[in-house]
Amino acid sequence: MAGNSGTGKELPLPPSRTGRLIRGLSFTGAAVAAGLVIVMLASVSYSVFMRYVLGTPVTWTDELSGYLVVALVMFGASEALVKGDHFGVDLLTSRLKGARAGAVALWGLLAVILLGGAILYSAIIMVRFSWDFGMYSEGYLEMPMWLPQSALVIGSVLLIITAAGCLAGYLIRDRRR
Repeated sequence: MAGNSGTGKELPLPPSRTGRLIRGLSFTGAAVAAGLVIVMLASVSYSVFMRYVLGTPVTWTDELSGYLVVALVMFGASEALVKGDHFGVDLLTSRLKGARAGAVALWGLLAVILLGGAILYSAIIMVRFSWDFGMYSEGYLEMPMWLPQSALVIGSVLLIITAAGCLAGYLIRDRRR
């Protein structure tokens, strides 16, 4: 998010039930992402143990890890946005003060909403296609592709809701000043 990169400064959410709901959704997404990190750690550890200790390589863990990385990024993105930990061009945004910094933050949130919308649109088409044609992964898991692709849908919805809430929080805060 432009203007907040690396600052850890939380973005404002509306001071209401809506803000608390958005905060809860983004925290839940982060909790799911943390759980996926643990699942990935366990599967990679299992694979390493099987290959180097027992001499029996496991073939499906690389494919699973790829799906888990995408899912944990998508589930954790909304929490990163709220915490102000999204990336930005600090060289430019750190020098902005007052109304200019606020304008850049608002434009950044609009960009997140638009990008999240593009991801959501594409992901819905992809999931529907995979579902309709019964597509399975070509790897060893032979997983229905709509399952890992659904993380894109859920994560982009969380990101859009969070960015819209932060945008509303900025607008409400600026009106009160």
